[in-house]
Amino acid sequence: MSDPEIEDLRDRVHCPVVLERTPPPWKLDRKESTKLSLKYRRGKGEILIVSHGGEGWWDPTSDAKGDVFGLVQRLEPGVNFGHVRKRLREFAGLSPSFPPTDRAGGRRIPDRPVSERWAERKVVWPNSPTWRYLARKRWLPGAIIEAASAEGVLREGPVGSAWFGHFDDTGAVCMSMCAGRLTRDR
Repeated sequence: MSDPEIEDLRDRVHCPVVLERTPPPWKLDRKESTKLSLKYRRGKGEILIVSHGGEGWWDPTSDAKGDVFGLVQRLEPGVNFGHVRKRLREFAGLSPSFPPTDRAGGRRIPDRPVSERWAERKVVWPNSPTWRYLARKRWLPGAIIEAASAEGVLREGPVGSAWFGHFDDTGAVCMSMCAGRLTRDR
């Protein structure tokens, strides 16, 4: 059974707001951020990446990742779930302090259908940047990478990222996962 308040808080509180308003505050690294992944820094070597349109986060220096509830627990170790809910209520409905154009470092990415963008991407081949990333960083066996590429569900993304396609009943690509960001046609 789902708790309506938990779902409401997930919808209304974004990870950037939590990072910016939890002392000591995290700062957006505009140069290192993209439209899909916002890089936040605090202190020496402290980095968190916000993805999924502000709904998810991950730590590039560890395996830690999660939603806004996990983020509060990461920032304030030892707080119980009730205290996390209380903290999130304070942030409900607030927006990050940076303007929307800063989220992509001032770049504008054209809003085109997923199917168009998918068709432009190359399939993954042995030793391509995406192949190396999946094999060396994510430890996927070559046979799995090859099978996914042959089935047409894996494409070469920018800068060695991997794009994973999802298809509707007609076989048309309807969404893709790229750098942790879900993209869908509406």
